[in-house]
Amino acid sequence: MEKNTFIENFVLPSELMNSSTKNVEHISFGGVSLPHDTIYLDFAASTPLDKRIFEKMTPWMLGYFANAANRTHPMGELTEHALAWARTSIAKVFSVSFEEVIFTASATESNNLLIRGLVEDPHRKRNKIVFCATEHSSIITTIHTLVENFDKKLGIEFAELTVNKDGQINIDEAQKIIDNNTLCVCVMDVNNETGIKQIQLEKIRQLTLKFATILHVDSSQGFARSELIAQGVDYDTMTISSSKIYGPKGAAALIIKKRKPRIKLQAQLTGGGNEFNLRSSTPNIAAILGFAHACIFQKQEAKERIQYYKKLENIFCEELSKYINVKYYASENYKVPGVLTLSFKNVNAMKLLEETKTVCASVGSACKTLQATASHVLVAMGIDLENTLSSFRVSFGLTNSENEVREAAQRLAHSALNLRKKSATLS
Repeated sequence: MEKNTFIENFVLPSELMNSSTKNVEHISFGGVSLPHDTIYLDFAASTPLDKRIFEKMTPWMLGYFANAANRTHPMGELTEHALAWARTSIAKVFSVSFEEVIFTASATESNNLLIRGLVEDPHRKRNKIVFCATEHSSIITTIHTLVENFDKKLGIEFAELTVNKDGQINIDEAQKIIDNNTLCVCVMDVNNETGIKQIQLEKIRQLTLKFATILHVDSSQGFARSELIAQGVDYDTMTISSSKIYGPKGAAALIIKKRKPRIKLQAQLTGGGNEFNLRSSTPNIAAILGFAHACIFQKQEAKERIQYYKKLENIFCEELSKYINVKYYASENYKVPGVLTLSFKNVNAMKLLEETKTVCASVGSACKTLQATASHVLVAMGIDLENTLSSFRVSFGLTNSENEVREAAQRLAHSALNLRKKSATLS
């Protein structure tokens, strides 16, 4: 198999991310172990740790482990300065100020902090939260939970922005929904399931400015797979995640820009007053420092990474077309490279991935019933239930090789054809 120059930067040995693995120690938990020939195509869900970042993190896990909130001794003071460096570095990457970067443990927590923090602010004067129908569940579920459980106490309501078949927000409808009572509008820049870029983000921004409404952008995928931060559109708050950009898990951030009137959030974790009184907790210095380095590398290497994702995607699609007809759910004009949602006609996606045990891909939901596996993103785009249940996502990463991607395409196509034969035999 050809040399992959990207692999050398990752802590995982190249053999583990290669379809022709040999002599890799097997680890088993609960009777589950990783087959030697496993191919991972789920990088939109999680990425491996860049070895350069791992080396930067190690001293802060083994030697300099003090609590940055304790400044009464030299080690605590040292870790405090390390935390400040990480915050300053990320602020520079996103062209914001030091105080505008709030560290959290995950993108889900960042989204929750923003939405719950806004709604629970005792001085809040607006009641409506608006969100795009294709947002991540950490946005949609949080809003629904607040409305269902606390609507009378908090006096809040929500409105959903529908999308067309290309995943783009219906602006005419948005103009009717966003008004003077709108507290916040949540629109991700790049969809996590389809890789679709939200081209209408600039028009949504103009509406939020018109009504002095907060625009929140979940850029967990956008920062990872686009050269433009938030598609080049101004925003008020934004979520970013370490685990999507080859950094450690357990680190993310909520960027809260300074504006008038000031954005006020009610803290969800209280106690020590960390993160400018918005998130009390002993900071995970090693993970936060790793996150900062991951942000720096991502910005420096974005163009090269995106080109590599595009190359892998083209190889994968070309190889698939040799064996089977494929339906893709996003046009090239509307999506970022390296994330594909696709389906094979009359092939259930859950059964396909069960059949193709050595290719790691994902479906829209992990629910057990077939009805529940329908992706809310594709449903919002008007895709019928049969095609939705046949859809799955593949997402490419820097540790994938070209031959590996070709092999994965062959395995998926052959599994799909086998399932069709079985279905025909049973009928």
